[in-house]
Formats: sequence, C-alpha cells, structure tokens
Amino acid sequence: MTDIDKTPVARVIVTRCRKCKLELSHTVVAHNREGIVAKVKCNTCGSEHKYYPEKKRLATKKKKEEAAKLAKQNREAKEYAGLLEQNLEKKVKPYSMSLNYSDHDVIDHKTFGKGIITKVNDQKMDVLFEMGHRMLACGR
Repeated sequence: MTDIDKTPVARVIVTRCRKCKLELSHTVVAHNREGIVAKVKCNTCGSEHKYYPEKKRLATKKKKEEAAKLAKQNREAKEYAGLLEQNLEKKVKPYSMSLNYSDHDVIDHKTFGKGIITKVNDQKMDVLFEMGHRMLACGR
C-alpha cells in the first residue's frame, strides 16, 4: 500500500468524489482494521463515500483499455488479411480524392499503403489498411 492510504483521520487528501465526479479535496473519516483509509468526506459537496485509491483504479482501467485496443488491432489485422486474400485478383488502383471507387476495390495510398474499401458513401469511403480503418475522401 502507498503512504497516502494510511493518512490519519481528519486530514485532507485529494481523491475523486463519487457525487461531483471531480478530483477534489476530501477529509479522511474512517480507517479499516489495517489502518488504511476506508471512508472520506468531500469538502465541496459534503457527501461521504468509500475511498478508492487512484493508482489502483487507473492501473486497472489502463490495462482494460490496452487489452481492448490490442483485441481491436487483432480483429482488424485478421479482417484485413481475409479481405486482401479474397481480392487478390483485383487490380490495385492508386488513391486520389477525385476518383470514384466502389466496395471491395483495392487501393494504394501513399501514406497508409495497400487498403481495401469496405464502405462507400457520397464523398467518403471507409478503407481498411493493415494498421486499421481510415475514412478517406473520394469523388470530389
């Protein structure tokens, strides 16, 4: 546990208020049996709530976000490989904002590389590149 977790009763600490939803100063109200802060009172709104150490909450949130991002990248990489394999026979078209494209056309972008068009709207198209989806202009 960190030192801030053992802050004495009646001392002020900064933590997230559950009611205000902001990082605000709180007064320590109670400890658990191990002497660790258990309950705090918001100095702004006066509400009392359980104390959640910021570091633990952020670490868990970051791990979940990283896992979700990695899973999305894996899904997009598999989708890209599958679409590329299905469209091997198609001629690769150079990308230009002024050209019109259709679904499943294979394009070559100067920055993003080879991509497969997954959806075309009026003047925009969604293209799946190896690094992920990008929205590009077309038909202008």
